[in-house]
Amino acid sequence: MELYSLNGLKEILNVSVHKAELYDKCNWFITCLLKRTTLNDKQKDKPDNYFANISSEELKKFLGTRDYRPIIETLISNGIITRNDKYSKGKFSKSFAFTEKAIKMDKVQVEVQSKSFAKRLSDINDKEYQETIKNPLFKRILENTIKLIIVEEEDYYKSELSSLTEEEMNNEIDPDEKLKERWHQYNRYTSFYDEFTALNKVEEIRQLIDSKVYQKPIIAKSGRIYHTVSSIPRLIRKSMRVFGGQYLWEVDMSAAQPTLLMLEWIKVANESEEALLIKSLILNGKIYSHIQKNTTYFKSLGYGKLKKEVLQGLYEEFISSNRNKALKTLFPNFINWVNKTKKGNYKTVSHIGQKLEADIFVEVYKKLPKKMFCLIIHDSILCLERDTNTIKELLIKRTKELFPTLEGKNLDKLFKVNIVSIKDEDILQVKNERLMREFILRKKLE
Repeated sequence: MELYSLNGLKEILNVSVHKAELYDKCNWFITCLLKRTTLNDKQKDKPDNYFANISSEELKKFLGTRDYRPIIETLISNGIITRNDKYSKGKFSKSFAFTEKAIKMDKVQVEVQSKSFAKRLSDINDKEYQETIKNPLFKRILENTIKLIIVEEEDYYKSELSSLTEEEMNNEIDPDEKLKERWHQYNRYTSFYDEFTALNKVEEIRQLIDSKVYQKPIIAKSGRIYHTVSSIPRLIRKSMRVFGGQYLWEVDMSAAQPTLLMLEWIKVANESEEALLIKSLILNGKIYSHIQKNTTYFKSLGYGKLKKEVLQGLYEEFISSNRNKALKTLFPNFINWVNKTKKGNYKTVSHIGQKLEADIFVEVYKKLPKKMFCLIIHDSILCLERDTNTIKELLIKRTKELFPTLEGKNLDKLFKVNIVSIKDEDILQVKNERLMREFILRKKLE
């Protein structure tokens, strides 16, 4: 069994044969903190030194009632982690973060050295596995997760992320070193790539639980399901296929969160030009493009940044931000409703959006045939190409059930079908071989 560690930690702790379990337990804590910060999709935009909660109950379970405090103090005294001692019993636990010293140390994979601690981890994972598969929904997610395989080389995602300038290329800057400057992103991508590559030949779902990137499936209060695959970075998903080599496809909703909030507002809104405009944008899948074309604030943003800014404008606590004001110029009555809903608890709006999303996607996912390969990722469902139309039709039907105003309307443009996997001809190795053949042919003709 392996855990993550930091290069040089063993020397810092001055670990001897007799201190193997101390080293293992320190590495378990490092692995746990990495999972809560860099490997968790919800925290992907957080800073490298983001604080994450780890409960004393969990620490006691894995590290032991006697050892968990000394382990934490050891890591703190050696400058690896820092602690925020503020906590609220029953609400949130103490939180921890990596120090600047730790962030400068490379992440490494190490074998668990203590037989007793390895057995402890294995026993805990066995129990968690048995509890997880009791839930048919979670069992299905695990069964389909283990069918994912990596087919692309790691140079693909590294080249996409590093984006070297011409000057850096002329100076022979190592793309890997450039990527390491973004510690959070680097660890997230390398971890998921390496772990799923290691799982390529694994067919037993129990072994998935031992993976260092495994995240136990949970259902949030909104109904959203969080699990390992929902945290896989986009470029790693593109590098994947389904066992046997079949392409991954997805069916998702265009501008899901704004769309669902707008549909909820339409339920209580009077007939108006604004309501008619919004309904038209929803039916044509044009919400984001309309916002970008008709506001100064959003006009110059790329799609990823645009989407993030729009969602922040809807969900953030402050209603006087520039992005909120920009949205209000386009949809004054809708944004007034959003801002009023946020009073008292600004998180209410995001909860409404995510609950509506779950009411559609989770409910459809539950009803898909048991033998169908499919995985839910919030507002999309991964599947094989042959099943895309079936899933799309079910999503459309469910959406009309929740929003009667859409009955009789064509929702074909609201739900999109796209290939996720890189095609055979675009795989890096194939592309490089093709380019080499073309280069050799040109040379022969010169």
